[in-house]
Amino acid sequence: MNIQAQICGIILLVIMFLFYRKYESLRLNTQIGFQVLMLCMLLCIFLDMLSIWAIVRLLLDYRWVVYVICKAYLMSIVLVGFAGLWYECTDVYEDKKRLWQVAIAGGLLWLAACIVIVCLPLGIYKMGRVVYTAGPAVMVTYLFTGMFILGNIIFTLAKRKQANHRRSQVILSWLALWLAAAVVQFFNNELLLVGYAGALGVLVIFFRLDNPEYLTDAITGLFNQDGLLLYARKLYNEEKPFSLMSIWWNLGISQADEGAREQAVMAAFAKRLPKLDQTKVFKMADDEVWMVFEDMEHVEDTVDKVRSFVEYGRRELGGMAQAAFTYMPDAAMVGDYQEMVHLMQYARWKSSDHSASNFKEVDADFVEQMRNEKNMEQMLDEAMKEDRIEVFYQPIFSTKAKKFVSAEALVRMRDRDGNLVPPGAFIPVAEATGKILQLGEIVFEKVCRFFTKEQLEQYGLHYIEVNLSVIQCGYPGLADDYIGIMEKYQINPKFINLEITESASMAAKKTLLENMRRLMEYGVYFSLDDFGTGQSNLNYIVDMPVNIVKFDREMSQAFFQDEKAKYVMNAAMQMIHGMKLKIVSEGIETEEQYLAMEELCIDYIQGYYFSKPLPEAAFLAFLQSRQ
Repeated sequence: MNIQAQICGIILLVIMFLFYRKYESLRLNTQIGFQVLMLCMLLCIFLDMLSIWAIVRLLLDYRWVVYVICKAYLMSIVLVGFAGLWYECTDVYEDKKRLWQVAIAGGLLWLAACIVIVCLPLGIYKMGRVVYTAGPAVMVTYLFTGMFILGNIIFTLAKRKQANHRRSQVILSWLALWLAAAVVQFFNNELLLVGYAGALGVLVIFFRLDNPEYLTDAITGLFNQDGLLLYARKLYNEEKPFSLMSIWWNLGISQADEGAREQAVMAAFAKRLPKLDQTKVFKMADDEVWMVFEDMEHVEDTVDKVRSFVEYGRRELGGMAQAAFTYMPDAAMVGDYQEMVHLMQYARWKSSDHSASNFKEVDADFVEQMRNEKNMEQMLDEAMKEDRIEVFYQPIFSTKAKKFVSAEALVRMRDRDGNLVPPGAFIPVAEATGKILQLGEIVFEKVCRFFTKEQLEQYGLHYIEVNLSVIQCGYPGLADDYIGIMEKYQINPKFINLEITESASMAAKKTLLENMRRLMEYGVYFSLDDFGTGQSNLNYIVDMPVNIVKFDREMSQAFFQDEKAKYVMNAAMQMIHGMKLKIVSEGIETEEQYLAMEELCIDYIQGYYFSKPLPEAAFLAFLQSRQ
């Protein structure tokens, strides 16, 4: 009697099962399916061993007992075939009702197989240490098991687009291994390979797919991002109500120490977090966890407990440590788990400044705002693909030359009906999503093409001003990309003036200065745009190698409304002129304002007093009539 293979198979399965039970389960359909498969395989190998022992020990005295055990073993083989098919279905069908339908249909087929196996005769053979079974009952076992295996293969191939690609590959590998062992055993009854081969296949599934460590963070023991996505998808598919809260920390320490300290804080949080009923905790990043609450009846009390716990831990950290919360009271306010994740990430981005409150509750209006911005992002993508991005030009007047010597290029977008979309609606979305890089290149290329094609210098234009966003200024490839575009259209770089903002010079100063150096060496000029907004400081002008400083509209208008502002603007103008730089005053709307700026010796005037931003054709007509 040689049962070493079966013993090895049982040991493998028991170790896997105990390891699996060590971890908290998310009760995903695939996790349940895999545990069922493991238990069925364990039962099959145990009955295989028991049948061998019974044939050797009980055949002469208790033949009917041996028959019962051997036929139970045959039934368990068919059961494993059914369990394998149902496990694959748990990956494809997320609806529990559909899974129950599969379970009932497969269960009835297995029951039919059991009835046939019980009714048919079974041959039991013992030749020395070699024992095996044969006969009609065995043939029927192979038939029904083969039906389940073949059905599983067909189902896996048919649903390969819906199923996890790796899971389908592993399932097919397991079926191939098990089928090969069955074929060998069919032609060599003394080689008892089916049970051991099945155990090896389950081991492969465990390591490739259903190792619970794959859904667990190694440092904290909390569930990870993959676990959240699978669990949230399960809850949405089952239409179970739940609420969600994200917590993140700002430790107020240097960036060099930030990573290690955040890991330590997260580990301490996980270790001390009290056990909360119907609550799952997921580590989303080194500084962020998400908590899913399924007990909707007591969710407010649970949220208060968590906030008190986090606040107490924050005080223990000391220093500048802060904790912030985003809470979605009902996940049903969004359609699915993907939108849920996007909403929470969007909420964190929108709530980055928690100076007023560190707790943000997501409501229906906030969801609507997110969806509108998402739609705007899609509209922007389509507009860039379909060439619905336009450049308007606002003329800039020289108080010395008494004519228009430049213009500012301003991006505009049209919807599919040809209507203009307000820049304030799509530019912030472009910046938030990183699409501003592509949008900026489109604008710059259109400016270069327009200047070259229409030979704008013949109208007395010295240059066109093109805005750079904060993200563009921090992009290392900006200089290479823009030089490439200028060479493509063979435009003289002196006709280009790039506008940077004070916030850009703060956010990515080193990268910006390197881009400026390369572009200035190529022949491009720079302006400091929107001076007077944000953290205005003359040090920016000293640090930045610019030729022009632009007073923003608010600063220009304040000059006419406030005596203090008038004093500040006078002082700033004298200092800027003292550094041999030119000044543009934006937002000039009346003749009175124009004359006042001219009297102050402001070099250039821009505003609705002369013209609003114009599309290319109207801008050309304006120049032809006014120059």
